[in-house]
Amino acid sequence: MTKLLYATIITSIIIMSVFNTNAFAQSDFKKINNDEIQNNLVAQDILAKIELSKKQFLQAKEIENKRNAQQKFIDEQRTIAQKSLQQELQRMEKTYEEFTPRNAFTKYVSNLNVTNHEIFWDQFDYLHTKISLARDARDSVLKQGGTFSDAMKQYVQFAKMPKIEMQNIVKELNIKHNLAQKDIQSNFDINGKLPRYENDLEAPCYGCTAKISKVKIDSEQSVPITRTVLEPKPTEITELKDSLSDLQNQFLESKNIIAQKKMVFEMNEILKRIQILE
Repeated sequence: MTKLLYATIITSIIIMSVFNTNAFAQSDFKKINNDEIQNNLVAQDILAKIELSKKQFLQAKEIENKRNAQQKFIDEQRTIAQKSLQQELQRMEKTYEEFTPRNAFTKYVSNLNVTNHEIFWDQFDYLHTKISLARDARDSVLKQGGTFSDAMKQYVQFAKMPKIEMQNIVKELNIKHNLAQKDIQSNFDINGKLPRYENDLEAPCYGCTAKISKVKIDSEQSVPITRTVLEPKPTEITELKDSLSDLQNQFLESKNIIAQKKMVFEMNEILKRIQILE
């Protein structure tokens, strides 16, 4: 549109120059009658182009006005739809409030022994925090123009919980709420099982305090056997699991989203290392 305006102005200047070469040097302008214009092909051509430019300018202006009006209508409809959606979501949230994850879990926990409520809520908070971080990561990718596939990869990165991680957090929470002893829990292997022995007499007595814990009986006599004391040797997996436990406890206590995201990445790296060594 601006180009058409410039073209009209320039064309007008050219006409003035054609009809009067001294237009800018003299104080009086020579009046050109219609007969002279009709006999001047150049002038006719220029005037035709001026009229065309005016017509194109008006058409472009009309198109722009229609486009602006249409865009305004679309924006208004979008605002109305967004407002309607929010109202509907609020209505649904109120209608299905008791079925939200936290409220549904509250109803479930209320049927359990009160002494066990805290450990169940710690488990819920641990998983709920991971899911919240996963949703945030997914939405961040989508807002930045990423693909749905990339967004879901980020979601899985934060939300996934391998078996090792699940076993470890359950163990730590049992210890935290005095439902298990740390020294006993340390005897379980990476799969949550106690070591196997071909001969039961060689197996240690877990949690025993007596000096004599087993008796070997044959056809002639009973022979006392000194209790085998199990002292697990530090291994790389043990150290990694200890690091995982520390991170999981920090994750539960932290309220800093950035710090929690960093912890998830660190936990995932530890889990990868444990799975390699397993």
